[in-house]
Amino acid sequence: MKKGDLVRLSENCFTTGMGGTRRYPLSNSINDSDKVVMARRPTTESEVAEWYDSPASRGMNDAGESKLPPQSVGIRLYADRVYPVLRARCRVRLGWGNPTPGLAKIMCTKTGEIAYVKRDLIEVVNEG
Repeated sequence: MKKGDLVRLSENCFTTGMGGTRRYPLSNSINDSDKVVMARRPTTESEVAEWYDSPASRGMNDAGESKLPPQSVGIRLYADRVYPVLRARCRVRLGWGNPTPGLAKIMCTKTGEIAYVKRDLIEVVNEG
């Protein structure tokens, strides 16, 4: 896989009941009957500023600590769509810990959103 290739979700994303190869559903799979998987991308500075201005940022959490802004946003990827690869190998910080390795940066052509997905969950359709 390289930059410019067209990819789609592979059968590794879905359970055997839905025509895939997994025995158990992924934790980031919304619903196997819809063949949709959630990918992630880091939040932008404007999204963090918007969160601080919202009522969700006020108050304390269950542990009595101040709330922290979200570090990533979910993007829906559909099995029947094809996505161009913007970067074939990357590691991105999607939470408060270390960067996640083994990701590919792809773009949804319908919404224009960029998402990071594990490379083993996608397969090349057409090499560009």
